[in-house]
Amino acid sequence: MTHKPVLALLGVFLLPLALAWLVLEQGWFNAGTRGHGEWVQGHIGPARQWRLVLSRPQDCDYCESASRMLTNLNLALGRDGERVTVVQRPAGDVLEAGFVYIADPPGLLIMRYPLVGDEQQNISTGRRLLQDLRRLLKYSRAG
Repeated sequence: MTHKPVLALLGVFLLPLALAWLVLEQGWFNAGTRGHGEWVQGHIGPARQWRLVLSRPQDCDYCESASRMLTNLNLALGRDGERVTVVQRPAGDVLEAGFVYIADPPGLLIMRYPLVGDEQQNISTGRRLLQDLRRLLKYSRAG
């Protein structure tokens, strides 16, 4: 009879831990992500502002529409547009061709977004990029 309160107390504290372990172990929980781009790692060198980096291949059929999309995206940022600059760089070791990268002021690459020749798909990519960039600028004091 004296063990019932102790067992009840242990059940109150251990049962939630056991259930949490079971949920994670069985894969019943999917961590929510709000970012639309693909997370990347890399470094391109420091700057004063956030950068949208367009990696250009040798022959680029989508670069003109991508440049136009990035200019419009910078205008859509409004007053935060002063904190972001658009940069075009040739594809190389760090930058894979066919993507737009977001780089923070210390020069770390954060996310990338694929570009294709289809104008409508690039507009959709631009909308997702704008959402992520606004969120990054909102919580960042850099740039």
